[in-house]
Amino acid sequence: MDIGLFQWIGAILAGAFLLFLIIKIVNYRSVVPTNSVHIVQSSSKRTSYGGGPANHNTYYAWPSWLPVIGVKITVLPVNVFTLNLNNYAAYDNDRVPFELDLAAFFRISDSNMAAERVSNFSELQGQLDVIVKGAARKILANSPIDEILGNRSIFGDKFT
Repeated sequence: MDIGLFQWIGAILAGAFLLFLIIKIVNYRSVVPTNSVHIVQSSSKRTSYGGGPANHNTYYAWPSWLPVIGVKITVLPVNVFTLNLNNYAAYDNDRVPFELDLAAFFRISDSNMAAERVSNFSELQGQLDVIVKGAARKILANSPIDEILGNRSIFGDKFT
């Protein structure tokens, strides 16, 4: 066999490998949607992407198992989201049971702080669910049922 043939085969294989590598690298590029923030934790720092004009909105989402360049990503929304409590069982100050439907609206003001406290959005929703239930119990257990039903707007302000 001719040495030139081996060089051609080697060049074709090297080119194919280089093309494969470029495609893989491009596939790790991530663009953050306008309604969310991605907190990217590398081995040395935490960086927020998206969520405003001051922050960048693209990064490379290298797998976390890669040493030095691997990252962990936490995705949180920047828009207002709703937490609904339907048919929540509560009591008034005389221990009279009743059910209520409650809707709470939230917005994350500091995404870096939120990323320190939770690892994903469903965990955040779970923690907020417990907080809202506790607030509902505390506020409603201090008043009689007649006052709760007659002054709903006042109790709405107390939850705020």
